[in-house]
Formats: sequence, structure tokens, C-alpha cells
Amino acid sequence: MSYIAFALKYRPQNLAQVVGQQHVVGALKNAILKDHVHHAYLFSGPRGVGKTSIARILAKSLNCFDGPTVSPCGICGSCLELVRGTSLDIIEIDGASNRGIDEIRTLRENVKLIAANSRYKIYIIDEIHMLTQEAFNALLKTLEEPPSHVKFIFATTHPQKVLPTILSRCQRFQFNLISLEEIVSKLKKIVLNEKIEVEDSLFYEVARAAGGSIRDAESLLDQIIPVILDNGSVKDVLSFLGVIDEDTLNKMITYFVEKDLTSSLDFIDKLLKEGKDLGVFIDALLEHLRNFLLAKVSIKSFNSLLDLSPRSKDVLLELSEKTTVSNIIKFIDSLITAKDLSRKLNTVRIPLELAIIKATYDYKEETDISSSNIGVSAPGVNDKRSKPILSEEDALSLEIDGLDDDLDTAAGDGSLNLDDEDSVPVGVDDDILCRALKSQWPQLLSNIQKVRAAISSHLSFARPVSSQGSLLRIAFSKKEYFHKEIVEESKKLKVVEELFSKFIGKSVKIKFIFQENTQDFVSEKPQQVFLRTPENKENVSGEGIEVKENKDDAFINDLLDAFGGQIATENE
Repeated sequence: MSYIAFALKYRPQNLAQVVGQQHVVGALKNAILKDHVHHAYLFSGPRGVGKTSIARILAKSLNCFDGPTVSPCGICGSCLELVRGTSLDIIEIDGASNRGIDEIRTLRENVKLIAANSRYKIYIIDEIHMLTQEAFNALLKTLEEPPSHVKFIFATTHPQKVLPTILSRCQRFQFNLISLEEIVSKLKKIVLNEKIEVEDSLFYEVARAAGGSIRDAESLLDQIIPVILDNGSVKDVLSFLGVIDEDTLNKMITYFVEKDLTSSLDFIDKLLKEGKDLGVFIDALLEHLRNFLLAKVSIKSFNSLLDLSPRSKDVLLELSEKTTVSNIIKFIDSLITAKDLSRKLNTVRIPLELAIIKATYDYKEETDISSSNIGVSAPGVNDKRSKPILSEEDALSLEIDGLDDDLDTAAGDGSLNLDDEDSVPVGVDDDILCRALKSQWPQLLSNIQKVRAAISSHLSFARPVSSQGSLLRIAFSKKEYFHKEIVEESKKLKVVEELFSKFIGKSVKIKFIFQENTQDFVSEKPQQVFLRTPENKENVSGEGIEVKENKDDAFINDLLDAFGGQIATENE
């Protein structure tokens, strides 16, 4: 005997065998029992949820020799002909391949003929939305005044494409996706009948991969049975399906709870070597973290979850006692950001690893790290951590040798009588603070470059020339007015003052000025960056635009600093 696919072999033969869709089954049962069957039905919904199966069952129930009945016998001539596909009175039409007006005209002529051996002549038209406009119009007249011996049952996945005039003449039933538990129950019955041993966890993975389609679940199970019979492990089967199993997700959440960064990163590398799609992994992990969050905040909602196996529920409940709601939400936010960033960078691994580092890396022994400058340290041989990349606040918290003592005497000296003009004479540098900064200028620029590389590049065209109290004057040559214009913009100036204050250890104010003959204090040509020329400089803050600073992305800040740009959004 030839092999029969599970989707065909275990197709429901009566309303009692239908999985899910109880609202449809109940309504049809009442219609049959009360002899209130409509002349036209429209079944709409996702693929593989039972539309065509229920259409056939309804046709069998109406034409059974014992009927109309909600429990067709299955052995009479009408029932057997339907099962074999030889019935002259139950006509199945594929709307995709018989969509023209000629086919519908033939149908109109045939509906006039009475049923050959049955109570009704029943037309089942699948994918009716594929009919042409002319075919719809030709069908409309028949639906308006159908013969009493004719019934129509239409099925479609796109009801919005069916003409409203057709919809208005049908009783419509919307089919839903099948729940995970209902699919698992059906799969277990199939495996039991086939006398095959399968781990319970596999049923849930297959059901989850089917996405609510009972037909897809049966087809997937049909595919993996040969692998199971060949003594393949569950792991092999899941790789075959290309899905992320719950054990994998539970491991990742365990590493997250235990702050095990090394195991987390090794795990991601392992997934890549196994050929797993990291984009699919992020989606699955987000869904699993949502369930994990419910275990922490709403045990009632968590217990009512139908798409989670009992074993995973136990694991997540145990892990939820070891972390906080805040940590889970931060991890979810990081993954959402990684998902968005992966589309921009055209890579998933880097954003995913950064999200995991943020979630699992322990910063307790280190200075707080801002979101725009993440410092990542790897464990060393002696279990010591290397010094991380420093944030804006930490990178410049360096001491100038002997400067603190000198500043105590220099602050408020006021011995220099400097005017407030934008130009000062060359050589006014006899203030202690200014002399100290001149000697430390390369080191200062180097440390600024770690956090705001573009600002460092602009400042490399300048040198400190004088100071008075807490006021520091930094000079550009007039030909470098473009760089001066960028760094003295109010927001950039505030950043520069904060950076200098951290470096010096005392609060300072900065005034940028012009000075001629700057070649005697600019020792070497600064390193060039990709800068916009003054001739091409555009004003980005036009009328109706609110200018905002991006505080979260150091890379974007560097671009803005380098090009003199700003992030602008239209006012609402």
C-alpha cells in the first residue's frame, strides 16, 4: 500500500475530530440540527487551519444518507464517494486555476441540474479571492437566486480581496490559528497511532515551528519521523527544522541570570558554527524573555501560557528568583536595540554580542560606563580584568604632574591683564595653568580622542595661549575658522569645558579666539579626518526644526562633531 502523508491520513472526517475552531463547529452543528443551513458560506483565515476540511465535513453531513446530520456515517455511498473524490454532486474547484469567466459560466449552467445521487449539489471553491472581476460578476447572479438544491462553500486566505457584493450574500466564518496545546495534543495522537517514541519536548518545538497551522505541524512531523527512526537525536531534528529549541533559550537565560559572560559569548559562537540564524535566535529569545518576565511579575499569567512546555515553566520559575524585573527589562531593551541595529549594520552578531555584554557583564569593580562608551574587559590569565575603554568622565580624570599644587597658587592670581578681544598678542603664556596645559596638550588631545574623536581633531588645530583665574583662552589661526566655529557652538563648548575640567581637576571656562602667526605654537600638522569644507557647510537648524543632541551613541556624536552637524526633528 502506498504511503499516505499525515496531513491526509489524519484529516478530520467529522466535526468532532476538528482541532480548534470551536466557534465555527458549534455554529454549523446548530445550523444542521435546526435545519437552518444557509445556501452560501465563506470560510476565511490563515492557511492550514481547517477551512477546506470543515467545508468537506459540512458537505458530507448534508449529503449523508442518514442526514443531514452532525455525525455522518462514513460508510454510505455519498460519504465514500466524497472520501474517494469521485462524487458527482460535491464539486471542488480551485479558484486559482479556474478563475476565468468561462469556468464560472459553465458552473452557472451546471447548477440548474439536480443532484445525481445526493440531497444537494455542493460547490466548494477554494481560494475564491483569485477569481477575476468578470468571474465574480458572473457568480453574483447565481448567489442572488440559487436553486434550492445547490449549496456554495467558499474558502479564502484573503477575504479583503473578495467583492463586497459576494461577501454580503454569504454567511462568513473567520478561522483562527490553532493553539500550541491543541496542536501538541493532535501530534501526540498521531505518534501514538504510528507506534513511534518521541520526546515530549519535540512536540512543542514542532508545534511552535508550525506557527498555529495544524497542517504545517503534521507535515513537519511527517518530515522528521525518518530522522527519529534513524536514531537521530532531538538536537538533530531541531537542526533539521531550523528552529531554536527551548533548552537553548533556557541556557541563554541561565547565563544571563548568572552573569556568565564567557559562556554567553561562547554560546553565540557555537550557534553560528552550527549554522543557526542569529536573527531567528533574537526573535525566539525575546519571546522567551517575555515569558520569563511574566514569571517574575504575574505568576497567574505565566501559568496560563499555552506556548511553553511544563519543563521550561519550571526552569523559568526557578531562575526568576535569582534576578530582578529591572534586569530582565534592560535585557529585553538591549535585544530590541540590537535587532534594530542589525538591520543598519547588515550583521547580527555584533549587536547581539553587545546586548549580551550589557546584560551579563559585571561592572561592580569598575567605574560606571555610559551607554555611549561601553568598556569591555575580558578575564585575564590570573583572573584579573584589563582596564576598560574609559567613558567621557573617566578618560579625562588624569592628574597633571605638579599641576594641583601650582593651581592653588595660580587660581585667582589675576596678575595678567588680558583684554576680552577675540585676538591677543602672540606669546602671552606666562600663566601657570596655560604653561602646564601646553606641556600636556598632546596627552589631553589623546584622551579626548578616546571619547570624542572629532572634537579632538578640531582642537588639534589650536593651542592654549593664556589663562586668567578659571578662564582659559585657546587660539585658532584665522584660516582655521571652520574648526573654531564648530567647537564653540554652545553644546560643543559645554562638552569641551567638561572634558577640560575633568582633565585639570578644577572647573574651567573656555574662550576660543583667533591669533595670527600660529605656526610657532602648532608643532606639527594635525591628523586629518573626513571633514566637510567650509564652502560646503550647510545650516541644519532651519525654521520649524528643533535641534537635539544624541546622548546615546558615541559614533554618531563623533560624526556630528566632525561635520559640524546636529540631529534635527520637525516640531509637531
